[in-house]
Amino acid sequence: MKKLRIFVPIIIGILIITLILTQIDLGKVLSALKKTNLTYLILACLSYLCLDFVLASRLFYLLKKIGYHINYSSVFFSHIGGMIVGDITPGRSGYFLTPSILKKNAGTRVTDGMACIFAPQAIEFILKVGGAVAAIFYISRLSSINKDLLTSAWLGIIFLLVVGIVMLIISWQKESVTFKFFQRLPFFNKFAENLSSFKERSIQVKGSINAILILYMIGWFFSALQWYYLGKALGIPLSFFDFFLLHPLITILMFVPISPAGLGIMEVGGIGIFLLLKIAPESALAFFILVRVSILLVDIIGLRTVVAASREIV
Repeated sequence: MKKLRIFVPIIIGILIITLILTQIDLGKVLSALKKTNLTYLILACLSYLCLDFVLASRLFYLLKKIGYHINYSSVFFSHIGGMIVGDITPGRSGYFLTPSILKKNAGTRVTDGMACIFAPQAIEFILKVGGAVAAIFYISRLSSINKDLLTSAWLGIIFLLVVGIVMLIISWQKESVTFKFFQRLPFFNKFAENLSSFKERSIQVKGSINAILILYMIGWFFSALQWYYLGKALGIPLSFFDFFLLHPLITILMFVPISPAGLGIMEVGGIGIFLLLKIAPESALAFFILVRVSILLVDIIGLRTVVAASREIV
């Protein structure tokens, strides 16, 4: 049964990608990829690496605020280990294994690590929703949006907003309200018995909301820069501002928990949105292939950390 839960999302993602390939010219996709400008691809990878440094810095800062004195490298490699797991799990949920990796690397309590990830991730979801709404209004001014595509976008936005709000309730509301949530959530039910410790640390994290917001905006900048350079690598004529708004709207689909990191879901939605901006579907698919490739090329740095901490994760 456990193996089935692992392979079903992968199969779903592959089936969606296969369906996409039946609707577009694969030869044109391969041709676009062959013409990729390697200099811009490297710059995109470096931009994404900067994003990882920003996210790891947020975790490092919050751990320091709740009383830990650990070296940055331990936090960084724990973070990037969690990222590589998130890249291959439904809804990127694997990133929430980072506290277990951090415990192995730095000796921190799992509940403390979770407190430094959970509420900030919720805030990130809510801010991403804001960016996605801005992107919809921006695109609607440039072209007419298909009703089905618009409905799908709003459903994704509402889903992520609800998830973000629920996560904040879990982090910052009374234990009587949140205990039942923890018991039912995958990855988190094992923390239910340590809820008091988690809540205490989460309240401490709440005091750093300004730092969380600033670091999120810096991270958003590097995310958009990654996409801008990938666009340049393929000759896609969109501006940095375009990618800055498109990034939160399209990456919302990575959190749909039916395939690994929204595999196939993000590509379908992204191609539809790029079509509104007069970008050919073959170029759009090539772009999203490079998005995933650049992410994996950077996050693979954390694979060794994950393997070393595998006993803790299990």
